[in-house]
Amino acid sequence: MGDNMIPKALKELRIQNGLTQAQFSKKLNIARQTYSAYERGVRTPDLDLIKNVSDLYGVSLDYLVRGKEETDPFASLPEDAGRLCRTFYALPPERQQEALDFIDFLEQKSRTEP
Repeated sequence: MGDNMIPKALKELRIQNGLTQAQFSKKLNIARQTYSAYERGVRTPDLDLIKNVSDLYGVSLDYLVRGKEETDPFASLPEDAGRLCRTFYALPPERQQEALDFIDFLEQKSRTEP
């Protein structure tokens, strides 16, 4: 089935919520056999069903399709600040320290300039 992570994500989500296939499928308003086929990868759910699962269980579409959450912890920051944070954390630790040292230098310089 290739990169299709939907069956695995559905099963993980169902188990995390302590539901049987029958209970999970009932919440989605589909037959248990249909849901079972989705979980086994025999059938692929349509986008409406995937969106319904996302809404009902508070997970992203990315989680359902790719099997992982793709969240940006800096999304709520202004664009430049988010970019700065993402870039900083992508650096290796020794480069992070150099960046912090440079920020300290800039702070010192701004205090001494009129």
